[in-house]
Amino acid sequence: MLQTRRFLAAGLMSAVLPCSVAFGQSSPSSAPPSPTGPASAETRDRHAPFEALHPTIAASFPDVDSVVVMQRGDLLFEHYKPGTDANTLHDVQSVTKSVLALLVGIALERGALKSLDQAVATLLPTAALQDADTTYPPVTIRHLLTMTAGFEPAGRFSRADADNPQFLMQRPRRAAPGTTFEYDNLAANLLSIALEAATGQATSSFAREGLFEPMGITAFEWARGRHRHTVGFSGLSLRTRDMARLGQLVLQQGAWQGRQLLPREFTAAAVQPHNAGGPPAGLAYGYLWWVGPASSPKRTFLASGYGGQFIWVYPPMDLVVATTSAVSETSQSRAQALTLIRNDIFRAVTAAVGPSR
Repeated sequence: MLQTRRFLAAGLMSAVLPCSVAFGQSSPSSAPPSPTGPASAETRDRHAPFEALHPTIAASFPDVDSVVVMQRGDLLFEHYKPGTDANTLHDVQSVTKSVLALLVGIALERGALKSLDQAVATLLPTAALQDADTTYPPVTIRHLLTMTAGFEPAGRFSRADADNPQFLMQRPRRAAPGTTFEYDNLAANLLSIALEAATGQATSSFAREGLFEPMGITAFEWARGRHRHTVGFSGLSLRTRDMARLGQLVLQQGAWQGRQLLPREFTAAAVQPHNAGGPPAGLAYGYLWWVGPASSPKRTFLASGYGGQFIWVYPPMDLVVATTSAVSETSQSRAQALTLIRNDIFRAVTAAVGPSR
C-alpha cells in the first residue's frame, strides 16, 4: 500500500505540465465516445502517437484490463485486454464513492437534500439512532463527503452490518465531525443510505434516472447489501468508456450536451481540496474525489479504486483517462495503471496534441 501511495503522489506531480488552457465545455456525442466517420488527416495524426501503446500495454502492463483516453471530449485511444471489449462491465471498486458524490449534487439541486450541512440523523429512522454516540455534534452530509465524520475506522466488517443504518450510526467515534480525515468505507455506505432516504429511491435507481440515462450510460450494475441498500463504498460496475464520460462531465463542471446535470458550484467544489487527506492515496480530498497538488490553477483530480481503477482528469489539457485493472493485492502493489498514465499515456497525448498552453 505504501508503494502505491508513493506511485500515486509521484504520478500526479509528473502529470502537472506547465501552463494551462481555458476550462471550456466540450460537446461529446450522446452515445459512448467513439470515432465517427472517416478519419481526417488531422485525426490520423492525433492518433498516430498511440499506435505503439497496444503492444506496450500487453507486454509491460499485464495488470491493466482497459484504457480509454479522451481529450476535449474526443476519443484518442482505447485498449482492451483480450476477452473484453468496449461493452464489458468492470468492477470499479472505490470509484463508486466518487460517483456517489455526483448523486449528492443532483439531490441537492432537486431539493431532496436541504444542504450539505443537513444532519444525517434527520434522514434516518429513529431505530437507527438508538444508543448512537451523542458526545459529539451531529454528523452531516458534508462530513460524509469529506471523510471527516469522526467514526472509529471499522477495519474488517461483516456483510450483514455493512448497510445496516443502526450499526453504522452506533459505531464508536474518535474525533469531532469535521476535524480529522479518516478514509472510511462505511461512511460512504451511510451516505448512500441517507441519500436513499432523501430521494425515496435506491441509490442505483436514482443514479440511472438522474445521471446515467441523461448521459447515455445504458449498462451498469450496482450491488446492494443484506439490508437491500445500495452499497456506497464499492459495488459499481461500469464500461470504461462510461467511466471516461463521467470524468468528462466533472471536467465540464456538471454540464452535458447543453444540460446542467449537476450544480456547477457543487461540481467545482467536489474536486477542490476540503482537507489535506491522507492514506490510502496520500493526496488532498474533495467530495469523495482525490485532488492533486496546487502547482497549477487547475488541479488534477481523480476517482481511484483498489487495484488500478481510475478516472484521471487533467484540466490544463482537457484530458480524461479511464483505466481498469485486475482487482488483486498484486495489482494494487504494482500500480501498473499509474505508471502507464503518468509515463506512456502522457507522452502520447503530448505528442498528439502538444503540451498544455
